[in-house]
Amino acid sequence: MLNRTIFISKNKQEIEPFQDIFDHLNTTVIAHSFLQFEPIPFQLKDSYEALFFGSPRAVDFFLSQETIPEVTIIGCIGEITAEVLHKHNLEADFIGKTSSNASLIAEEFKNFIGNKKILFPQSSISNRSISSVFKASQIAEVSVYKTVIHSMKIPACDVYVFTSPSNVDGFLAENKISVNGKIIAWGKTTEKHLTEKDVKVNEVLSTSSMGELIELLSILY
Repeated sequence: MLNRTIFISKNKQEIEPFQDIFDHLNTTVIAHSFLQFEPIPFQLKDSYEALFFGSPRAVDFFLSQETIPEVTIIGCIGEITAEVLHKHNLEADFIGKTSSNASLIAEEFKNFIGNKKILFPQSSISNRSISSVFKASQIAEVSVYKTVIHSMKIPACDVYVFTSPSNVDGFLAENKISVNGKIIAWGKTTEKHLTEKDVKVNEVLSTSSMGELIELLSILY
């Protein structure tokens, strides 16, 4: 197998546990996230019966300023976010099973939660993939952290793996996809954003996990 180079918009620390596997696949990995996150001071004005966390960062930044009442129902986008909740000694009542497909999770959570008042802690540039399916009267949204995009040049690669719309923007601000470069999107939301930027997507991860990415790379390209 010829050596190939892939770019993935994750921090190097997230890739290090899988380095031996990438070496076995003759794959050189350029890992870089264009994003930095900063807390936003906030005050809650409305009461709520349920919470939905769309990312691990939303959990950490929300809990740095607030305590969740014991009777609150907690929902989250997927297993990784549920693990972060567990580290805070909290258990999710609802965990999305297909974190790559926010629209499906939104409908499942809508059926799960009924008419309860829901608070969505989120980024300052949230896509509102989950909250947008609910009536405005049923939800409250609060920005608990700021997403700051810092672009930089990335060498030409054979495969590009984009993990979020914001990382797509960070990449495209100073880079172009190399000729014949293949694109893998980390879920439907990122796929949609790439398509809106006129970038052809070759593959979409259904579970949005490193395991799925490695399996895909082992049989493709």
